Amino acid sequence: MNAFEPEPAEVRIPRAALDAMAAALSVRTVAMRTWPDGIEWMYPLGTWDDPHVEVALMPGGDEVWLRMSTDRSSVVVWTIEQWLEFAGKLPGATPPA
Repeated sequence: MNAFEPEPAEVRIPRAALDAMAAALSVRTVAMRTWPDGIEWMYPLGTWDDPHVEVALMPGGDEVWLRMSTDRSSVVVWTIEQWLEFAGKLPGATPPA
């Protein structure tokens, strides 16, 4: 296993946390923090002190990782296709290039 392979885990992301991330993406108000492992995580701006969902695009661009701030040791892995389908349904979304 390399540094970019998550271990299989069950992660429960509350609907409200995912909705907050979707709203932040739709109006482009996400903040970013880079972890010591070099992975840059996006989260809804202004939510750092509250439980929130964090999203990272993996190197190579074929996976998107999601995790809750309350349990950063577990991640959900989406394919880039799943992510684009999700992001494409957001208000103001533009089709992928």
